[in-house]
Amino acid sequence: MSTEDEQAKDDQASRPKGIKIDLSHTLDSAEEVDLSLEEIKERLAQAQSFYNRVSTLSEIALQIDAARSQEDVMQVLRSEAKWLIDHDVCFISLLNKSRTHYLINTLSPIADATELNHKHFLVNQGMSGWVIQNQSPIFLDVTAGPVFTESIEGTLADLGMKSLLIVPLRTGDETIGCFTMSSARPGAYQEREMWIAQLLAQQVAVALKNVALFDSAKKRITQIELVNEIAEKLTSTLELEELLKAAAETIRKNFNYFDVTIFLVDRGQDVVTLVAHSGKYVDFLPPGYCQKLSEGIVGWVASHGQKVLANDVSEDPRYMAFEYHSTKSELAIPIQIEDEIVGVLNIEDTKLHAFDETDTIVLETLCDQLGSATKNAKLYDQAKKANATLTELDKMKSDFLGIVSHDFRSPLASIILAAKALLKRGDAVDKGRMNEYLTVIVDQANKLSHLAEDTLSITKMESGQLTYFFKVVNVERLIKDAASLVHFSRRHTLEYHVDNSVSYIKGDQTKLRQVVQNLLSNAVKYSPKGGLISVKAENYSHDQLLISVRDGGIGIPSEQQERLFQKFSRIDTEEARDIKGSGLGLWISKEIVKAHGGRIWVESEPGKGSVFSFTLRKAQQEPSAS
Repeated sequence: MSTEDEQAKDDQASRPKGIKIDLSHTLDSAEEVDLSLEEIKERLAQAQSFYNRVSTLSEIALQIDAARSQEDVMQVLRSEAKWLIDHDVCFISLLNKSRTHYLINTLSPIADATELNHKHFLVNQGMSGWVIQNQSPIFLDVTAGPVFTESIEGTLADLGMKSLLIVPLRTGDETIGCFTMSSARPGAYQEREMWIAQLLAQQVAVALKNVALFDSAKKRITQIELVNEIAEKLTSTLELEELLKAAAETIRKNFNYFDVTIFLVDRGQDVVTLVAHSGKYVDFLPPGYCQKLSEGIVGWVASHGQKVLANDVSEDPRYMAFEYHSTKSELAIPIQIEDEIVGVLNIEDTKLHAFDETDTIVLETLCDQLGSATKNAKLYDQAKKANATLTELDKMKSDFLGIVSHDFRSPLASIILAAKALLKRGDAVDKGRMNEYLTVIVDQANKLSHLAEDTLSITKMESGQLTYFFKVVNVERLIKDAASLVHFSRRHTLEYHVDNSVSYIKGDQTKLRQVVQNLLSNAVKYSPKGGLISVKAENYSHDQLLISVRDGGIGIPSEQQERLFQKFSRIDTEEARDIKGSGLGLWISKEIVKAHGGRIWVESEPGKGSVFSFTLRKAQQEPSAS
């Protein structure tokens, strides 16, 4: 082949394809020659413009291909697309994974100034949605499309836009969104602009698909690392509150969520309680916040044991809105221990469609770990509490043995001294002195008897062998009998009152007398300065009566009142330190009252005395006067 032929071939190859120049016809006149030359010039100009656009597209394609994230792709389009196709407004609309909505990403200053950026629309809204659904490019007047949405096309019209060009973003058979450009010039877009835009859209779609796959793989790796990291943290502590707080913080930071909370279920109160929080609002919800199981997405998950993925909380009637929260998406997953729902992991974000199935799968795995860790922490907490209880019980028993030893020794010493005096003096002891010695012996023997009876009662109660003999009991007689067994000093005064409506009860007379006797003995013991001790029996409900014993003694601090009814427990104050006692009477009284279907409690204030009250069932039928 000659050099001229090779040059001709190169010229032909370099000529833009798609433009045909035909000079073979005969020119009949100068006018025809001039018109043909103008046509040639115009077509050559078009060819040059097309060539320039192709070159620009190639350069843009290289930059898009080098992008490593969605943000990089968007930045290339923002800075370079204006050199390819003239526009005033430019944005990309991307479908969510459920293909129900698309999200607009603005790529030009005028579009940025609108409220379109990062806003979600249903796929049946706007011309963007029409192009995505029909998978067909379109160029037309802004207001002349088959679909008009005020918030999109209306916004463009308000900005003075006249022309609209939209092409789908396709990768193979899949449409992932669309590319939109708009101009203030009427008729700004024709077939050639649409064709160039489609070529660009194809490059963009492939790049976005690739970075999405890369981001998804990266996210999965990060999530796997997160699962391992949280697993290590969960095994590093057995303190439940500390464990859950660490988990919430790690999940939020690694997933970059807006807010993470963990709730524990309280079936007794029918609520979920906030125990751990990590988020940008310190007071997102107050510490210890409780929510009913019948309320909100969290309550629903705790009640039903099923996850809830609400990518638009405004469409979920279960969502509870808070005044200063800006939540758009919520994902709540149950935390289980075996078949029991013990808590809820709740994640919220300010973006619509913030969560996908990958998030759900990973977080469900984490919830399984949280369930196991929570179980271990609860077992540890139970063991710790049991150990503390055993330690306290051991201390109480040691104290009890010391008290009992003293209480046994003191009466025995008095009995022995009185008996020795009688033996030593014999007939020389006058009648009055003998009565004193005998009274001491009887009183101290009674003390020993009561102490032995209390100790025996504990053994029988703990073994379930204590027997009750129920019969109709006269309440006034019961109080009098109990009072006769209590030694009142001259400083104390006793009074009692029994309402006619509660004259009789059904119960074990001996054991109920022991209850009243214990309460009266304590009233005397803890009122060292004396004063009035009153007993009252009155109506409490239609089937129960109330018996109360009031004193004006030293009183009991509120923090000690509940544990007074435990075994070996006594008042621990400066005023009560020298007052002796076994710490058994109130526990025995509680068990006896409980066996009668009642309850016992105390109301007291230090320095102002105490009121011990207990309820009993009324007798079904009062005995006859005979």
